[in-house]
Amino acid sequence: MWVGFILKFRYLATVVILVLLAHAVGFLALGVIRAVEAYELVLSGREWAGSNRPGIHIAESVDALLLTLVLIVLSCGTATLFLRPGGQEVDPRVPKWMRVESISELKALLWESILVVLVVAALTSLVAHMDNLHWNLLVLPAAILLLSVGLFLARRASS
Repeated sequence: MWVGFILKFRYLATVVILVLLAHAVGFLALGVIRAVEAYELVLSGREWAGSNRPGIHIAESVDALLLTLVLIVLSCGTATLFLRPGGQEVDPRVPKWMRVESISELKALLWESILVVLVVAALTSLVAHMDNLHWNLLVLPAAILLLSVGLFLARRASS
């Protein structure tokens, strides 16, 4: 009796998935807006200075679009884990690299995706501060290094 009642709570994952998808749409819009701003700067003929360089807006756009993809991966992974009826295979329309069978697989997939987003964010930060380089800019690359080593060690331990 209690098992059936508790299993109904897995459908709360639907709410989480819908919110994640709403966030993905928001970041998609932000990425498009940043790209439009960048190309408006290029086409305007104005002088580029400081944070009004098109490269910064393009890098921010790429960052937002990659975060959109991470949120889509997270929502699809959550859906395949929690909303699949017991014993059924994953929908064949889901790409093989996104088919997750456990929380551990979803964690590794997200870990890789977040590393990609962090690399782009670090590059964006470096491009934005190219005129004024300082030691604080090394915090994000150091975090990327630590996360990469952690992922390497986690994979090594599981194989």
